[in-house]
Amino acid sequence: MFEVFSNSIVNPKNIINYHNKKGGFVFLYILIMVLLMSISTFVFYIQPSTINPLSTGCVIESNTLVCTGDNYDLNNEFKLYDFNVYFLAETTELSEIDEIGEMAIILQGSRLSIQVYGETINEIEILGVYDITSLEEIIMILKISIITVGIIGDILVNSLIIMFVILISTIPFIRFKKFISYKKIFKMLTFAAAPMAFLFSIYNLINFDTFIFFILMLFAYRSVFALQKEVHIRILSRTAENYKQEDNVINEEEINDEILDEEENEEEDED
Repeated sequence: MFEVFSNSIVNPKNIINYHNKKGGFVFLYILIMVLLMSISTFVFYIQPSTINPLSTGCVIESNTLVCTGDNYDLNNEFKLYDFNVYFLAETTELSEIDEIGEMAIILQGSRLSIQVYGETINEIEILGVYDITSLEEIIMILKISIITVGIIGDILVNSLIIMFVILISTIPFIRFKKFISYKKIFKMLTFAAAPMAFLFSIYNLINFDTFIFFILMLFAYRSVFALQKEVHIRILSRTAENYKQEDNVINEEEINDEILDEEENEEEDED
């Protein structure tokens, strides 16, 4: 696996030698690239929470949020990843909050509601349904829920991105289909996509200028160009050889069988 990954970055023309890798290997390779692209998500969720009874002035008593502490202020805004979290006394009106963020979690009485751009998209009687005895417990439940949904969502998005990159990269190789099956083309371009996955992972972590990202993308795409050049050279070489051997008749079936295994055949001859 490491050999394939390193060749895709350092010596991409050697990717052609891995066209016979099994489907399970290819799937695992894609999974590793997706996880590499998702590193920023895992880093983002490694954040300690500052939400506790002391900072909020609220505690849970008899399945109800009670806010009577000295630090309680209905406009106190607490961050839980991308969400603004508000704790409201049972008699407080939501309209009394000065400004609610784009995504907000509001805990009031026994109810928990989620708002997105001012619209309530979900509301549940969380304290009345579940046996929750402390504020720390409900915050932990919220953290686990947000982290789970966020990681799964990010992995799905990154899977679509890397599959899109691979499929787009196969377009210039379509002209080689009469010599090489699409399955082998897809495998090789999956391995060639590693520099792009690495670039996405760095971009997601550092979030540098988009213009610089597109410039670096051209360099990351070098592995695809190098692979395309290598395939083209082997096809021309094998075509010329086959043309001479068959009395000026090109046998495409033999080319198709041997084009990708040229290097392996040469090694066997040397032995």
